[in-house]
Amino acid sequence: MNDNYIDQFGNSKESGRSRDSNSYRVPLVMAILSFACFAVYLLSAFGTRSVIMCVVYFVPIFSIIGLIFSFTTRDSRDYHHAIWLAGLIGCALSLVLMVLLYFGTMMALAQH
Repeated sequence: MNDNYIDQFGNSKESGRSRDSNSYRVPLVMAILSFACFAVYLLSAFGTRSVIMCVVYFVPIFSIIGLIFSFTTRDSRDYHHAIWLAGLIGCALSLVLMVLLYFGTMMALAQH
């Protein structure tokens, strides 16, 4: 098959979609949001213990969204390696921290 295939609308098969799209930034943004929610949770947990502690429930949601976008934008890692890798590591690390927090809370509650 010819690699220079052009469809009926005049677009090439290799349209450069991964280079022109900004979706490679989504994992990094989700990692930053996850760590921000985790920081707000910790500040609230060691402070006044208010309703704002519920933001910790957004951490796994943001992390999983970031991991999914890391998987779908993995072909952009050739062009934006540092941003893609930072987003992937950040999302994975925040998800691991959330799981450790969950199991740590369960173990602490089991002690009483």
